[in-house]
Amino acid sequence: MNNKIEKNCAVCKHKIIVSQGGNGECFNCGWYNNILGEENENTVIFPNLISLNKAKKLYKENKPFKPDLNDFLDGLYCYREMQFSYNNLNCCVFVRGEEQTTIEFGWSPNHVYYFKDKEDFIKNAKIDNDYVRDIWDKVENACYL
Repeated sequence: MNNKIEKNCAVCKHKIIVSQGGNGECFNCGWYNNILGEENENTVIFPNLISLNKAKKLYKENKPFKPDLNDFLDGLYCYREMQFSYNNLNCCVFVRGEEQTTIEFGWSPNHVYYFKDKEDFIKNAKIDNDYVRDIWDKVENACYL
């Protein structure tokens, strides 16, 4: 029995092969199709770094599926562990605490910082003297750990 099913990619509409659970990568646009993401079109759902609706918009504009800082932090709260690179630093970001809202951010044992929530991180997180929000367009390799 064949466990693969053909369907159209939720983003670019090209034919793709997915598992019986509806999961599978589109080799045309790079989107990872999954039922949970399709049911929550405005939510960042692992393994994608942006929402389905944002991916559709970016695809139509012929732009890469690169997360902005809000997308990245939404993914963090979905998955709990993220990373990115900036100026040869490998930065890690984790969700911590009893309320699962505290953000731990750092790139070495001597550079670990805590923020009470997403808004605090956006407002105050820095790498050296640069706010993360201001350098986000220079960040590379944003991804799940």
